[in-house]
Amino acid sequence: MLRKIAILLAVFAGLACSATVFAKAKPAPFPLIQGYGTVKPLPATSPQPSRYKIYKVIFDLTSAGDAGKVNPGLEAVAQAVNAFASAGVAKKNLKFVVVIHGAATPIVIESGGYNTRFHVANPNSDLISKLTAAGVQLLVDGQALIKHQIEGGEVNSNIEETLSAPTTLVIYQEHGYQLYLP
Repeated sequence: MLRKIAILLAVFAGLACSATVFAKAKPAPFPLIQGYGTVKPLPATSPQPSRYKIYKVIFDLTSAGDAGKVNPGLEAVAQAVNAFASAGVAKKNLKFVVVIHGAATPIVIESGGYNTRFHVANPNSDLISKLTAAGVQLLVDGQALIKHQIEGGEVNSNIEETLSAPTTLVIYQEHGYQLYLP
């Protein structure tokens, strides 16, 4: 009988310690993307993202912006990352992919080449680095690179080339990614 009581006490002590560990778990850092995608946490709103779910999103980025300003679509991606982080979702649970094509394609050009074409440093370079550091995968449509006469060596090293945007979007959606059009 004493043995059963000792086992029960050990189980309850273990549960109490576990509850303390969970209660003290560090929330996800916020914002994940400093300086872009401003979000104000709104914990009383509904629905809120689950901290434990993995979110798979593919962003279809086609819109151009002012060559001297950060692309609004990239800014929207940063805002999505920060919104999930504001709810405590960890970076590792955000499987975000951005497919860049169409009029947005030139944002992938590294700063030197961008300056040559647009007479200004690429205002997207810092955000591209921060998105990559936050775990966002950036892809550019290889067909769009050809159309815009952008050589592979001109592409920012944080961005991977794909066969095409349509094939990439279909493949990722087949793997459970939700499409978002910023």
